[in-house]
Amino acid sequence: MSGVYLINEDGTPQSINRIRCKNEGEELQDMLDRNLDLLPGEQIDPDNPRRWFLIKREMPVPDPNTGGNRGSIDFFLADQDGIPTFVECKRFADTRSRREVVGQMLEYAANGHFYWTADILRKYAEESCQAKGLNMEECLLSLMSDNEDLSDQFFDRIQLNLREGQVRLIFFLEDSPFELRSVVDFLNKQMERSEVLLVEARQYLTSNVRIVVPTLFGYTEQARLVKKTIVVKPPLQRRSWDKESFFNDARAKVNEAEIKNIDWFYDQCLKLGLEIGWGTGAVSGSFSVYERSICPRSFLSVWSYGSLALNFGWLNGSGRAEEARDRFIELLKEKGFQVPLGLKYPNLKAIDWTDKVKNLIDILSQLMNEFKKLPN
Repeated sequence: MSGVYLINEDGTPQSINRIRCKNEGEELQDMLDRNLDLLPGEQIDPDNPRRWFLIKREMPVPDPNTGGNRGSIDFFLADQDGIPTFVECKRFADTRSRREVVGQMLEYAANGHFYWTADILRKYAEESCQAKGLNMEECLLSLMSDNEDLSDQFFDRIQLNLREGQVRLIFFLEDSPFELRSVVDFLNKQMERSEVLLVEARQYLTSNVRIVVPTLFGYTEQARLVKKTIVVKPPLQRRSWDKESFFNDARAKVNEAEIKNIDWFYDQCLKLGLEIGWGTGAVSGSFSVYERSICPRSFLSVWSYGSLALNFGWLNGSGRAEEARDRFIELLKEKGFQVPLGLKYPNLKAIDWTDKVKNLIDILSQLMNEFKKLPN
């Protein structure tokens, strides 16, 4: 039996067949490249689920002795706190190969700050974003929390975390042998700042639909107690934005027609009784739109360079918030907004939304009518 079941309408269980990769390393890499959320951020940190930003796939590791590259890491990622995350998708049936890969990952963790500077990481990240047809700020919008800063200091933070040895090593595979689990468990209990994790991505097939079940190993409560997590952040020169400073900044970044539409949208939000929260970014201004009787977090954010961030990822925590989120997505599609599928924090360029501000206000008005909790 597979251990995974569908429950039929009559209550009887139906076993789902497990399937396996033909080429584990290549297939797992391709699967992860299409959806980084297969690394279960909510299992790694239930209180503050990890979100992922791709620095580079097949990240080269320089050899200081020869000037060439000594190898590569399948994925170099960073989470929202700038913690470097190295991911290897390997077949671990061969014991010798397993030992070599574990040793290499530990070497990268120990010496990463010698290999990569903030400038190198930014260059690779820009290339990764461009490959997806996005700019850096658009990619980072899906990573940062509400009103976070999107400046170069994010890459300085990654570099500082490398220097402090605060990194995360993840083995992403189909099946994990007992010996590898033992090594991961042992390392996690000994290392104070670095995390060594193992994610099994078991696959099942039913009605021609492939189901992937990512499961985290190696992070027991005992291991969590060992960690001395120090989120290294360089001093940020924050700004307290308001309407005047936001629109002054926007006039240098977007055209007059787009500014006029953003200004109209801002005023209409206030007329609907929605709350406006101003950002504190060092480089760009932002304002976010709230209806706290539905969800304590914002529905959307508007940036002074014209982008609209749709904050689906944190519209949760209650049945009302999640129903409103799903309805929000539905109405956006009905009103002609091109919403990318599967993204938790999609964003639209100014050219893609500022001429539809009346439709967006209609959507927010309808959400308020359907979901706003009236005061007693």
